[in-house]
Amino acid sequence: MARARFSEIMRPAAGTFPLDEAALLISGALQPGLDPARWLGELDALARGCPTASAAGVAHHLFTTEHFVGNRGAYYDWRNSCLDRVIATRTGIPISLSVVMIEVARRIGLELVGVGMPAHFIVGSAGDADEYFDPFGGGRLLDRTGVRALFEQVTGGEAPWNDQYLEPTSSRDIVIRMLNNLKSVFAGRSDLVRYAIVMDLRGCVPELAELEAAEITSTAAIFN
Repeated sequence: MARARFSEIMRPAAGTFPLDEAALLISGALQPGLDPARWLGELDALARGCPTASAAGVAHHLFTTEHFVGNRGAYYDWRNSCLDRVIATRTGIPISLSVVMIEVARRIGLELVGVGMPAHFIVGSAGDADEYFDPFGGGRLLDRTGVRALFEQVTGGEAPWNDQYLEPTSSRDIVIRMLNNLKSVFAGRSDLVRYAIVMDLRGCVPELAELEAAEITSTAAIFN
């Protein structure tokens, strides 16, 4: 069961966990009957088809040869956060496209890291502090100056830059950000079933469960 396995790997004592599996477990909770093994196999196939074992090679393979692209027309479609749908349709949002790139690279022996700057998720090279990729922007290569320019573009210049935005984002924080995105998507819709599923998954993550409990306590105090 997706929920039980997700709860197991998100326990703090569980340590590191496979990012691809965690993302597919979220997908499976939202889409009963999903077979994670099938989509792990699809990631394997993408990796086998990558002809160049470099970060730039992975970017070219995914965003030029395989035609992965940012879903600008339906950005807030919840399926953009489901790794299986991103693989199947070749469309997604910055964080889900980044997960695909990170996991394909890992399969060919490359360490790429998520870079969770506010407003726009990108990918960085673990071995080069001046090499970044924008999966939502077609996998284009950026240096630190380019990342800052991208940040200023997506925030409209209304938020101050901080070099800490370039720090690697852990797999755990990537999963949390994906759940935050899904909560935001479903909170404004009438899809109460999937909203409840996302809230249940958030309850499997101790730090999110504590946050939700604190919010409930704070809200209750207002009406007491």
